[in-house]
Amino acid sequence: MSLFLRCSGYAALLVGVALAWAPDGSAAVVTYPSSQSIAPTGPLPPGGRTKLVYNTAIGEREGALLVVTAAKTIAVAVTGPSGGSVSVRLFYARFVAAGGRLVPDALEPWDGTARGAQKANQPVLVQIEVAYGTRPGTYSAELTVTADGRPTRIPLTVRVFPVTLPHPGTRIGNLLTSFHLSPESYVAKAAQLYDFRTNEQRVEANRSLFGLLGAYRISPGSWGFGEPRAPVGYESSPKWWLDSAGNFLGQLGSTPGFSAMRIPISSNRTSERNYIAGLTPYEPEKWCDYLRNVRAFWEQHRAFRTDLISYVFGVDEPGLAGQRLVARQAAIVHRCFPGGMQLMTGNPSRANAFLWDGKGDDLDIWTVLSRRYYGKFTVPAQHRAGKSRARDFLQVIDKVRQRRKMVWSYTYTGTAGTPGFAATEPLSNPRMLMLWNALEGIEGVLYGQGTTSYTKANPFDSIGTGEFVLLYPGPFGPLPSARLEQIRDGIEDWAIFNMVRMRRGADDVRSILGRTGLFSATQAHVRLACTLNCELRSETKFAWPRWSRDASTPRRIEAAKRAALLLAR
Repeated sequence: MSLFLRCSGYAALLVGVALAWAPDGSAAVVTYPSSQSIAPTGPLPPGGRTKLVYNTAIGEREGALLVVTAAKTIAVAVTGPSGGSVSVRLFYARFVAAGGRLVPDALEPWDGTARGAQKANQPVLVQIEVAYGTRPGTYSAELTVTADGRPTRIPLTVRVFPVTLPHPGTRIGNLLTSFHLSPESYVAKAAQLYDFRTNEQRVEANRSLFGLLGAYRISPGSWGFGEPRAPVGYESSPKWWLDSAGNFLGQLGSTPGFSAMRIPISSNRTSERNYIAGLTPYEPEKWCDYLRNVRAFWEQHRAFRTDLISYVFGVDEPGLAGQRLVARQAAIVHRCFPGGMQLMTGNPSRANAFLWDGKGDDLDIWTVLSRRYYGKFTVPAQHRAGKSRARDFLQVIDKVRQRRKMVWSYTYTGTAGTPGFAATEPLSNPRMLMLWNALEGIEGVLYGQGTTSYTKANPFDSIGTGEFVLLYPGPFGPLPSARLEQIRDGIEDWAIFNMVRMRRGADDVRSILGRTGLFSATQAHVRLACTLNCELRSETKFAWPRWSRDASTPRRIEAAKRAALLLAR
């Protein structure tokens, strides 16, 4: 559903009020920020309101939640004149099992017509999109939520700030991303769920997957059916699944573009029988002709541009011997794919200074695990000697940055203590991870766990912890998860905070994120916590700022974003 709002000038934002609960236990409607976790039954989180209020940049998507309680059927209608440039879409949040509980994670596009509530607390995502070229100002409309035949009117207000987000598909001003992807798993699961009968359905499912990622500013870490099968590079085939040239161009053509393009070379995590183009990551000296063929194909079809990055990710979390291999890979990439970069997951250190000494085999993109970014606890003897290990890792990271190397972050579920993307975490956690990247001015995020790594189970029934499933197969295209919405919102937040950083400096970024209580930070610096001899105390041996993760976090996120929009213009 796409409806439109009318500009009403620079009116003040409507302030939300507390929910007036129906005393007889009948259905009620309450609103929350989109990052609020909602349980299927029981009391709702505190702070619910009866209005929808958005603060946005031009070119942004933003969501908020309607939650209908104690209703059997619900319907939503949006009223307002057409012809504007701020559109409204509705998504019905479907509960799925994750980690032994139900979470409203699968977001189904909805036209608002009457349907049954799945649970006693039924969330609906109300997403607005502010088109590029929209005039700054305040836009308003009204939603009528009908629960068991009883209508409730919900005012909707959007304040559009004179701040324009960078367009998707460019590295300039955008947070760079690389998310592991299995298009083969996605197409197979969609075909199974919806009984695909034709290859055209499979091709369209494949292309729509990349289309959604591009719209959400997420770059794929795999090209799936679009990866070359032989050292000659891209080839055409009448069998669609072997048509690497057609699939790559179709996938790319379904998107506004990607800011980070992974050059199709296998990593050490790939089994030998599945090596892309039959090339082993352990013998980069044999890559040269292939890399030149790939670059020529990309350049011919405008996939290679100076306003995006092209990179090889050939070795994941290597030891010192593997890092020597990375240096060999980097030398070949720099020579045979001019403008290409080499990415590795791991920390810079004194031992691997050969990867950042200014020679032709340097690593271009250091991708550091979030919990290995700063340092760790300090033993009492060292503390008494006036030493601290809390920023040991950061000191070397700062050195490679001074040498103009890029620094990215990555995460996976393991040791607790930093936010991640699992469905078992608070819904605000994915957004908080992106805001931490904004706090530290980190330029990119890699996620290697999975976006479409489905099991035999129906993902609409169960997704395990959700760590390997960030979107769902739909009958006509992929459906975003609630977590993917937060990831995209966080990517857009990063762009706004980056404008603050560029215009006013890192001090103001830290000040906003610290003052709103999202991180333990002051204008001057980030305060770190760990088990022993950090500035603050926490339960982790590694040093990391304290960060918000309770029912107050969504409101804090909205306050921080508004503060950033005020300074970014």
